[in-house]
Amino acid sequence: MTDSRKTNLQLAEENKRLRAQVAQLEDRLDHVSEHGVAAKALRATEVLFQNVMSVVADVVMITSDDGKLAYVSPNAHYIFGHAAADIVKQGRVNYVLPNNLYDPDFLKLRGELANIECQIRDSVGRGRNLLINVRRLENEGQTLYVCRDVTDRKRVELDYDLLSLTLEKRVEEQTSELRESRERYRRLVEGLKDEYFFYATDPQGRLTYASPSIHSIMGYTPNEVLGRNWREFAVIDSPTFADLEHVERMVFAGIEAPLHLAEMKHAHGGIRILELRDIQLRDSEGKVIANEGIAKDVTSRHEAEDALRNAHDELERRVQERTAELLAKNEQLRQSQQRYLSVLQDQLEFIVRWREDGTRTFVNESYCTHCQRNADELIGSDFMSSIIADDRAELAQNLSTLTTNNPVVVQDQRVVMPDGRVVWEHWTHRALFNSQGALIEFQSVGSDVTAMRRREEHAQARVQASSRLQALTEREYDVMRMVVAGDANKIIARKLELSIKTIEKHRSSVMKKLHVRSVPELVRLALLLENAEPH
Repeated sequence: MTDSRKTNLQLAEENKRLRAQVAQLEDRLDHVSEHGVAAKALRATEVLFQNVMSVVADVVMITSDDGKLAYVSPNAHYIFGHAAADIVKQGRVNYVLPNNLYDPDFLKLRGELANIECQIRDSVGRGRNLLINVRRLENEGQTLYVCRDVTDRKRVELDYDLLSLTLEKRVEEQTSELRESRERYRRLVEGLKDEYFFYATDPQGRLTYASPSIHSIMGYTPNEVLGRNWREFAVIDSPTFADLEHVERMVFAGIEAPLHLAEMKHAHGGIRILELRDIQLRDSEGKVIANEGIAKDVTSRHEAEDALRNAHDELERRVQERTAELLAKNEQLRQSQQRYLSVLQDQLEFIVRWREDGTRTFVNESYCTHCQRNADELIGSDFMSSIIADDRAELAQNLSTLTTNNPVVVQDQRVVMPDGRVVWEHWTHRALFNSQGALIEFQSVGSDVTAMRRREEHAQARVQASSRLQALTEREYDVMRMVVAGDANKIIARKLELSIKTIEKHRSSVMKKLHVRSVPELVRLALLLENAEPH
């Protein structure tokens, strides 16, 4: 929008200047025959005029009262595609402009007709939209045509009109949900307008223009800021103030200014942070005469960035604190692990961890002492290999039934020791599973129960022997005691006052009832039952 307005102002100034130059040329033409020096100057001026007209966008044509072309500006080919000389050769203006472009009587009445719209086709057949100003030059008896190509502008307007019609049609066809979405979109677009305002300053820093949206951003109306220096609104002690003055010097020195920030005072208090883009406005001689810019309100963004930085700093602080806590926890865990390992090592029970294939991964000191090996020898070796085959098969069967719901099995098993002894071990095997239910390894806690097993066997044998002893008669019991004491049959017969044959008969009955086959076995049985008494 700003570029379009600037171009129109420039063109109006150039047309005004050209009209003055044409008037000067016309005055000088009246004195050409009398003033040779003036004629020479006039020709120089005409050359200058031709050069100017060759670069101006608008095409100028002059016709006499009888409608013949008297002048066509050199830039005519930009619009019509024909060289100026070719148009002049054709003689009449309707060669390039439509017939009946205007009412001659109306022109005589008004003296000037502005912004006549028409359509033409250039030399290659392309359509052009022209905006023509026609002026009657009464003193010279001529008509001045100024033609401006507004094809692109018309195209944009047509595209805009078409887009508007299409949008309206689509809006009418949409459901209530779509209309609500359109309303949200409209509010969003209107909201974006509140983020920007346009401004212009002169070389002294005075504001010469401010768009209405400055009110929604800064709280000032345009009239309240026009004519005042931008420094009145800046935060003087802000770090951005020096940058603003530096950028202003760059702009008016003809140097392209970078995007920069400014802290400005709001009309109702507080500070707004603006992101500024400045553009130089130059006159026809290329001198910078003004600064035009666009300001975007980025206060919220900077506040969010500050909040994010503060949050980041806070997060860093918390991370450091949490890291320190974790280090402390890890140290506590390490110490706890050391204590746990110490407890495990000090346990009298055997503790072994081993994989499904039998490979040991951990053993405690008690187990090493029991196996008569050190930990390095046991870790990595097979836990199952020393178990007697029958018990090993039973253990494998029991382990296969373990699940996450039933992870423990208890079993007594016989193990062959390195010195060849067979001992009994009592184990509680626990299966360890991961979160997916897959087996990780087994943790087993055991003890040597050989002595207990022997006591149980001894007690069981004693019970059995005692039960057999109950079957003996009193006389058979007396004979058994004497035989165990080492008395011969003859001595026993004399002590009991029985015949040797009777003693032999009682002795045979005792051996049979007690299930022994020799005197040594009978002695061992008697020792087992040394405290047992007959019924």
